[in-house]
Amino acid sequence: MRRRPIALILLSHAVVDSCQNILPVVLPLLQHRFGLTYSQIGLAAAVLLISSSMIQPIFGWISDRWQTQWFLPAGIVWTAVLMGMLGLVPSYWVLVLVLALTGVGTAAFHPVASMAAAHASGIQRGLGMSFFAAGGNLGFALGPILATWMLAGFNLKGTALLMIPGCLMAAAIHWYRREIEVPTRDPERGHAQGTSPIPWAKLSALCVLITLRSWGYSGLIIFLPLFLLDQGVAFMWTGRALFIFLFFGALGGLLGGHLSDRVGRQQVIAISLLAFPFLMAPALALVGSPRWLFLALAGMSLLASFSVTVVFAQELLPQQLGLASGLTLGLAFGAGGLGVAMSGLMADLLGLHTSLWILVLLPGLAGLLALRLRSPHPRVESEGAMSPVTGEMDA
Repeated sequence: MRRRPIALILLSHAVVDSCQNILPVVLPLLQHRFGLTYSQIGLAAAVLLISSSMIQPIFGWISDRWQTQWFLPAGIVWTAVLMGMLGLVPSYWVLVLVLALTGVGTAAFHPVASMAAAHASGIQRGLGMSFFAAGGNLGFALGPILATWMLAGFNLKGTALLMIPGCLMAAAIHWYRREIEVPTRDPERGHAQGTSPIPWAKLSALCVLITLRSWGYSGLIIFLPLFLLDQGVAFMWTGRALFIFLFFGALGGLLGGHLSDRVGRQQVIAISLLAFPFLMAPALALVGSPRWLFLALAGMSLLASFSVTVVFAQELLPQQLGLASGLTLGLAFGAGGLGVAMSGLMADLLGLHTSLWILVLLPGLAGLLALRLRSPHPRVESEGAMSPVTGEMDA
């Protein structure tokens, strides 16, 4: 494993996702400014997720065929600048437009970054991709904390400060660009070896699993602060609650990636997702210190499977890493984004609390589906390379 490229990718992922995840803390203030319903809040969050996610497979397909290393710094700057404009929007529909455009930057960044992380990981792909995922989870954890600090000190205009770390991180990626390799498929080698058939049944099941997990995860990130405010929790603690959930989620992602290299991908995915509802339920029902303890454990459980599902897909499509990354980081997350919009509608119709309890159950359903997946079993053909993998879906 090459440490400097992994560290740079981890940090850049943290910057991109921290910019993206100021949204849950900014939305309650925008709700007050524009008089938004829960449905409108859910739609705004869904637009960011969908615009980012649905086109990620396209960027992944492009990255499999051409050199797209420049997507890394460009995606970072694009995301930071547009998210920095959130506090300046004059109306709800301008907010929606800015969020839609932001998604293009994150869509360009994620497939290329995951390909670079996989390449730098060598034979320790599960561990290496867990570092990549940890960067994103750490960014998601820091985003609400940064947002509460910026908003407390500068009101909504403080979101513009995001442009500073974004531009600095992009400059660092450009400076060390020779050390960050983004592999493309070798056409001659691919022609000589033949193209492996795509295991559509298993890949489809994996995408459904990620969709359910993403729906629950994204919905909780957006609506948990509103739930806590409704229960009388101070505004500053809403950001801290997300930090606890996502910071320990980052630690869980590292542990899950390491364990998946040892005990298998499917085992880690299934156990972590099945455990989540039993840990998140007390976090919603209890108050005080027990709430924060269970919130930390729930975050670890839910995000332990994040990097593992990406590696699972890459091992299913060993000759199309960009497409695999785009599907798992993009399309399925976009479908989860549609679920967030539905959750906003449910919150208006059934109440916020009922909607939140439904979100808690969704990762558990994903865990049941994971029980029917068998992990690919890659063989190490040479240092730094994974062989094509096999595996079957149980009937």
